[in-house]
Amino acid sequence: MTVRLYQDIDGCLNVYASGQPWAESKDEDGLRGELSGTAFSFFDHSGDRTTGLVTKFAMKWNSRLIDALNELDVELVWTTTWRADAPGVGKLVGLSHRNRVLHPKNGKTTFPSIHWKYEALVAEQQESPSPFIWVDDEIIDLPRAAIETIHQLGGLYICPDPMFGMTPLHLERMREYIAQH
Repeated sequence: MTVRLYQDIDGCLNVYASGQPWAESKDEDGLRGELSGTAFSFFDHSGDRTTGLVTKFAMKWNSRLIDALNELDVELVWTTTWRADAPGVGKLVGLSHRNRVLHPKNGKTTFPSIHWKYEALVAEQQESPSPFIWVDDEIIDLPRAAIETIHQLGGLYICPDPMFGMTPLHLERMREYIAQH
């Protein structure tokens, strides 16, 4: 059975500081891809696409991380406030997985976002169980009972430091989990 990878973008793929954990030498910052000022449309809080409104953002990611993710045999499921724009971001940074977006159960993106992501993920796992990995920098904000539910469902959760995003150690844990399932 293929492992589902529930993947957030900001703080996980898109980092806020440097990509140092992916550096190959002490003289390298670890960032291999950087994009600034690219425009995307976005969703307002009601979940409706805002028309005629474009925002600019800066993205920092590491191509070594993207290469490592592309090597994983997973079903990529976006769990992010980027929602319908997530596949475009994935393509932009070089992810090659077929993917889909997990939307909030009630159709509305609320903040903090970790709560609707958790509810949607648990509902999907109860309806269609599968081994899964959940990567989100806000998992730390979930109550202990929610973390216990993730364990009871058999999932692996990874909560990166949003300054640095996913690290080689996180990818190693993911590979080990995939090998066991």
